Amino acid sequence: MPPHEPLDDLGTCLVTGAAGFLGSHLVRGLLGAGYRVRAVIRNTPLELEHANLEIIRGEVEDTERMMEACEGIDTVFHTAAQLALLGGSAASQAYRRSAYEANVGGVENLICAAHAQGGRRFVHTSSIDVCFNSEINTEMNEHTPYATNMSCLYTETKIEGEKRVLAANGERGLLTTSIRPDGIYGPGNNVMLDEMFDQVTKGRLVATIGFPGALHDHVYIDNLVHAEILAAKHLFPGSAVCGRAYFVTDDHPLPLFEFMRPLIEGIGYRIPKLDIPYRPVLAFLRLWQYLHFRIGLPAPLFTPHEIRKLAISHRATNEAAARDFGYQPVVKPDSAMASCLAYYRERLAAARTLPQPPLSEAPK
Repeated sequence: MPPHEPLDDLGTCLVTGAAGFLGSHLVRGLLGAGYRVRAVIRNTPLELEHANLEIIRGEVEDTERMMEACEGIDTVFHTAAQLALLGGSAASQAYRRSAYEANVGGVENLICAAHAQGGRRFVHTSSIDVCFNSEINTEMNEHTPYATNMSCLYTETKIEGEKRVLAANGERGLLTTSIRPDGIYGPGNNVMLDEMFDQVTKGRLVATIGFPGALHDHVYIDNLVHAEILAAKHLFPGSAVCGRAYFVTDDHPLPLFEFMRPLIEGIGYRIPKLDIPYRPVLAFLRLWQYLHFRIGLPAPLFTPHEIRKLAISHRATNEAAARDFGYQPVVKPDSAMASCLAYYRERLAAARTLPQPPLSEAPK
């Protein structure tokens, strides 16, 4: 096959983290394209039935279960990850071990299983965080080095996981690539938008932090699914995609609160006028994180890593993804946010029409 022609058939596909936001959309995308899919879920059910879908339970940390999961699989899409956003020198050994077992050990288990079971392609979902070094960088590309300022265990373990995926390329017939999104969003069970919706509608968003925030990009869920499948189709001998990592975005950078403005105002609220400088917040949260690990305080509401991401401009280019596997966003930002807004308007309307308990039965 000439190296410029993508594959038509990915064979039977495995999707880990299939009940998650990306995983569930990826399963639907693959089924819609006519592929047979084996979906690996942990505890959360995947509310989906299809003649070409097999749902199994398992954890990527379980070596034997991943060996079973990869039997008869041609293409692995690995989306499962532990979002270990705490870190620092005080991070407990238990927290560190759990993150490594999920985000590094899980990758190793899947690679070994793919090798043993004759897998041919492996698409790993990484993150822009692997190159976010807590400093301004608005020109990230395929040559940007890995971060060395480890602000959380997520960054640290995602780097190690991605390294293993790319190093496995070409071994025993397995071809690999890694996709690095940032700020995945879309309607329905999306952590970032759900959190903002809850904060706004419950009156908790009383101030912004470092308004308007740093410049960074996001990727709409349909665009990310498109990129993952397209990258998989370019995993064949001689392709430039093999053994490389790619940033994928909507190519529409905005500060967070400006990005969220259409959603917040579209459901009838306003961005607060009170703003708090981010540096005092960051210092406070670093202390809180330290005390969480040292004396058992509850985990901070926001992590130092999240505040750094909010306050420090960072974005990446899609140029390599466009060049090597033809990626372009299939949904434009305005249409993407319109879909999100319609979903959250429905949620707000449903919440407002729920019957309220009599005063005598109100919770105390």
